[in-house]
Amino acid sequence: MNITIDHSEIISLETFELGWRFDKIHNSEITPEEKKLILALSSTESKRVNKIIDYYENPTNRAEKYTETNWFSAHSETMEKEERFRKKIENYLMPYTNNLIVSWNRKTVLQTSKRIFQKYLTDFLYPGSDDVIIVSVDLNWILFYHHTEVANFWTKNQ
Repeated sequence: MNITIDHSEIISLETFELGWRFDKIHNSEITPEEKKLILALSSTESKRVNKIIDYYENPTNRAEKYTETNWFSAHSETMEKEERFRKKIENYLMPYTNNLIVSWNRKTVLQTSKRIFQKYLTDFLYPGSDDVIIVSVDLNWILFYHHTEVANFWTKNQ
C-alpha cells in the first residue's frame, strides 16, 4: 500500500498553516526550488491522508508488521545535541529513498522528499510544541516525534 496524494489538493505554502516555517524570514537558506518540493495539502486532503496514518498510529496495528526502536533523544538545546539527533535520523533513513508525509494534525499535512526533510529537519520538528508523525509514502517506516524532544522509529518487517 502507498499513500498517494491528490495533486489537485496541493495548496501554496503561503496559505498553509505552517508555511511560514519555510519562508525567507524564518529560513533564509531555503531556495525557491526546494520550496517546490514541499507539497502542502489542503485541509480536505490532509484529513483523507490522516485516515491512513491513524491506522498506523495505533500500536496494535503496528505490533506484528513493524519493529520499533527505543525512544531516543531529539534535543535541540545545543548544536551538539541537535547534530546527534540529525545523525540518528539520517542513519535510520539511509536505506530509504521514497518521499514522506509529515502530519502535525488532521488538517495540517504535507509531502516532501527525504532530502528536504533531513536538510530542514528543525523546521519540520519544533521542540516544545510539535507532536508529529512522519511516514514514508510506501509505509516502510514511521517516525514519531514528541514535543518533549524524544522520537521513536518503526521499520516495516520484511
